[in-house]
Amino acid sequence: MLNRTQRRCKICRANFTAAFENQRWCCPEHGAEFAMQELEKKREKQAQAKAKKERAAWRKRKAAVKPLRHWEDMTQRVVNDYIRERDHDLPCISCGTFETVQWEAGHYRSRGKASHLRYNEDNIHKQCHHCNVQMSGNQQQYRIALVEKIGAERVEALENNNTPHRYTIEELEGIRRHYSALRRALIKQREAA
Repeated sequence: MLNRTQRRCKICRANFTAAFENQRWCCPEHGAEFAMQELEKKREKQAQAKAKKERAAWRKRKAAVKPLRHWEDMTQRVVNDYIRERDHDLPCISCGTFETVQWEAGHYRSRGKASHLRYNEDNIHKQCHHCNVQMSGNQQQYRIALVEKIGAERVEALENNNTPHRYTIEELEGIRRHYSALRRALIKQREAA
């Protein structure tokens, strides 16, 4: 025997006894109206899904047009954020100060002269704005502190590395993901301590 349950009509909100399990309306006219509403909802969902797919395709086409320089700059920002987080408790590598207008990620070998080393962790360290910008990196003091920090062999390896490398967008995305994950881990570790 069918267990008839009391339900509220989706159209007029009146109570009725359902004859079927999937019945949501009190009379055939309201059933037709409910079916039209459901059909309209389905069309809206399909339109939203189509619009979402078109936006994704548009973003993909837009990204394909962007020059390599855009991706290099985005990756450099992520790497610099990681370096500042890694060296958070350390002073400026060149002058040893703990106070500055702004902390920056200074390159030992500049990005212009050695673009293949622009994402190398040994080549990038926390530096104060004064040393990085106004003193063009304060290279002599940077080298002295760098030898103390990473050792003479690694510094000489940096200085002698002249192998050119042109990064691809895929490589840059991988580097960005890697350093974002490292930065998040450092932040979590610092918050836990």
